[in-house]
Amino acid sequence: MPNVTQENIDRFSGFADLYNASRPVPPEIIRTCILKYLASSPELVVDIGSGTGLSTMIWHGIASRVIGIEPNDDMRSAAEASVSAGNVAFQKGYSNRTGLPEGCADVVTISQAFHWMDIPSTLDEVWRILKPGGVFAVYDADWPPCVDWMVEKEYRALNRKCNAVKPPASFNSKGKHLARLEEYGRFRFVREAVCHSVEPCTPERMIGIATSQGCVQGALKLDASIEKDVEAYCDVVRERCPETFEIVYSYRVRLAVK
Repeated sequence: MPNVTQENIDRFSGFADLYNASRPVPPEIIRTCILKYLASSPELVVDIGSGTGLSTMIWHGIASRVIGIEPNDDMRSAAEASVSAGNVAFQKGYSNRTGLPEGCADVVTISQAFHWMDIPSTLDEVWRILKPGGVFAVYDADWPPCVDWMVEKEYRALNRKCNAVKPPASFNSKGKHLARLEEYGRFRFVREAVCHSVEPCTPERMIGIATSQGCVQGALKLDASIEKDVEAYCDVVRERCPETFEIVYSYRVRLAVK
């Protein structure tokens, strides 16, 4: 497993159900943006770092086949347990070693995970499995979603505290993703698109959005006092948010054509 940090993979063990219930499903507009740069309907879409399958399943009615690549056993098991579409499959693999044949994929996506990966070897693997004319998409949501300034302030404070207790083993700045695709120098066209989605939410889901972060789960395992910080965040959410409300997720989509 060269150049892949096992600690980053293990960071997401033990809370797949919470993750799946709280995290956003990528909106249709992201898929639309990707398909704008593809000449025909995709036969195979590969979603690397597929987690519980939230970013994989959006393709089941569009592509002939969809494969999610996920190294974390807990996340992948949750994805496999929820699959109802016969053209969707999940398999263990890594961003720089998918186990897929050369030139097989029309679209390769990485949703909310590129920052955890070894960039040079991941790009080499993406290039290897993409067909000529295929599209590579790296996209991330901004955290937290737009909801309420006091809730967001407490969310940020909780993340800062947890990252101090359990810093990531390695982390690539999301703000440099577009530059990394450009600097790779092999793609014929690279650009960034920005979009958003408006979603229904509840206080419990807003709590789950925070507690499904790897830094929070990791810090809770190491320092029991973090529970007080989590409770402080929960109190603010319950005080400020009604029973149902809307949140706005903004997304940054980097697109590259082979």
